[in-house]
Amino acid sequence: MSTTMMDVPILELKTALASLFNSGMYSDLTIACGGKRYPVHRALLATRSSFFEGACRNSFIEAETGVIDLSEDDSEAVGHMVHYFYHMDYLSKPLSRRSSQRSSRANSPLSLRFPKRIVPKKLNLALIEDPLLATMAAASKAMPLTPPADQSTFQNLDLSSKMPGTPTGDQFTMDELEDEQSEPELDVQKAHLVTHTKVYAIAEKYGVAGLKVLARQKFIQDLDLHLNSPDFPEACQEAYESTFHTDRGLRDVIIQAFRANPALSLRKDVELTVRETPGLAFELFRMASGLPITS
Repeated sequence: MSTTMMDVPILELKTALASLFNSGMYSDLTIACGGKRYPVHRALLATRSSFFEGACRNSFIEAETGVIDLSEDDSEAVGHMVHYFYHMDYLSKPLSRRSSQRSSRANSPLSLRFPKRIVPKKLNLALIEDPLLATMAAASKAMPLTPPADQSTFQNLDLSSKMPGTPTGDQFTMDELEDEQSEPELDVQKAHLVTHTKVYAIAEKYGVAGLKVLARQKFIQDLDLHLNSPDFPEACQEAYESTFHTDRGLRDVIIQAFRANPALSLRKDVELTVRETPGLAFELFRMASGLPITS
């Protein structure tokens, strides 16, 4: 069986989940935040989040009312978390049947011989964890979410609507290419460092292991593109103020950014952030003194 055909069941599942999200069919729970209400499904959330698993038990008031109020949280981060439950991603294009067909054809022998474009890999992917594997590992409590303290996070930062029908096997034909216009891609020029930091924090708060790993992965990739962005100092402050000091997921990435790019300390906006963020200032002091970041 070819790799492409093995991907068909995964595409089918993702399309079905996206359809549930778009249509709200069979929803039996509501998440309220920032004036928005998200119809969701208990079984889907409870099996992927320790918080929602507890909230859905009969002994909790949320289980009786059918409404979980997250109004105290950042509304954008909550929206991305809900989106992740149904798309296994966030800040991405919605999955459609047409895009699923293109995904299958992208791996066909013909498309491999005539690729549309080649995107250079700039990051060490061996150091980036897979969100799905992390979710399964969290269930068995066997895999840490962040690398050990003595392991580098990365080597180099500058490494240059109704429910659609469920797709069937014959919709993923590989010997047929259509002349279609590409869907618009996300604006890769825009920095989302602060967004990734907030999503990481909310994933930690609500025990969504896969989303936490995914947010860290996106943060690393975005940092590689937007290290000089005005978003960087704000993201640093957000990371140090929204997570516990023992959570090294984003902190190790940020410290490595300063270690690999000493000129960051000369930026006025970065200097101001360091002055206002004691945890970051302390760790940068230890780094400059040649001491271990964590004792």
